[in-house]
Amino acid sequence: MTTDLRCWAEFHLDALRNNLKLAQERTGKPVMAVIKGDAHGHGAIRCGLALQNAGAAAFAVACLQEAIDLRTAGITRPILILGWTPASRVASLVEHDLIQSTFSEEYAAELQQAAAADGVIVRIHVKVDTGMSRTGLSAQTDPVAAAAAVCRIAAMPNLKLCGIFTHFAAADMPELDSFTALQLKNFRAVLAALEQKGLDGEPLIHAANSAAILWHPDAHFDMVRAGVMLYGFYPDGIHREDGPLDPVLSLKAHVAQVKELQTGAKVSYGCLFEAEKPMKIAIVAAGYADSYPRSLTGKGAWAMICGHRCPQIGRICMDMCMFDVTGTDVKAGDEVILYGRGGMPMDELARLAGTINCEPTCLLTNRVKKIYIDG
Repeated sequence: MTTDLRCWAEFHLDALRNNLKLAQERTGKPVMAVIKGDAHGHGAIRCGLALQNAGAAAFAVACLQEAIDLRTAGITRPILILGWTPASRVASLVEHDLIQSTFSEEYAAELQQAAAADGVIVRIHVKVDTGMSRTGLSAQTDPVAAAAAVCRIAAMPNLKLCGIFTHFAAADMPELDSFTALQLKNFRAVLAALEQKGLDGEPLIHAANSAAILWHPDAHFDMVRAGVMLYGFYPDGIHREDGPLDPVLSLKAHVAQVKELQTGAKVSYGCLFEAEKPMKIAIVAAGYADSYPRSLTGKGAWAMICGHRCPQIGRICMDMCMFDVTGTDVKAGDEVILYGRGGMPMDELARLAGTINCEPTCLLTNRVKKIYIDG
């Protein structure tokens, strides 16, 4: 299947399902699968269908188009749009049976006005800002006032309040557990004030992201939101060799050429690498345009080639990268695991590249063929 490809990504759907099962068993709660950003580059439609069949209770995306794409592809479970949708698109929200997050009274009023004009009811989840200082009704200093705002939004006749949620800023950082506890305290204060006010209905309460699913059981409430953990990434960026999460992705390529170098030979742009002795190198058909980060250059990255951990050398190019294969039997055409399942862990790659473990996969370009392995 892959012999005629230069660079491709393999996605193991069994691993995806295993990670969903972990979230379900760890919490005992329904799981909302966060598959925004094309499922962190893993393919939202294929991953979404696999997760739906495996029992995901709901889905979350960043924007309206992501949600419509899922509906068109056959996702039937509830879909929450976490980001902003123009109020002028309320008809699309209703047509595709979507839930819109609502983060201020002003925005809620815009949705209400547009929904009333179209004669429709828009389902919403209200977001509460308990400490992250991004979107949400501010509850950092006055949770009672935030609860009052929720009630005013709930009273808008063309909006149906179906959920209330918050998001943690540092649930993956043990040294900031006190801040996570503060966020939880603020959130619980909002919920307590809503109970006192006798809010109608029983909105779904959710707060836990992947980090809270793994490490903060007191934040699980009615439903949990699994994001990066679904793809086998640890939220704190620390690789665990025998940890419970199962990596889903491998980025692979082929060796284009094997070359013998003499002492003093320079490798790639800028002549950053110089051979200190005779050596053999492999030129691999992948580069930063294939989501192999240029920032890995000279940082100690490695690839798995024919069972050998081969060091990356020279500056990584747009379409090619080089590895030291001295002393191996590596030849042109051999398969290379650049990172992920079976190769350099994403957490290690992220540390070397100065980023987070899910950014490279989010940046996979269209020329990287996606191959799904099921079973």
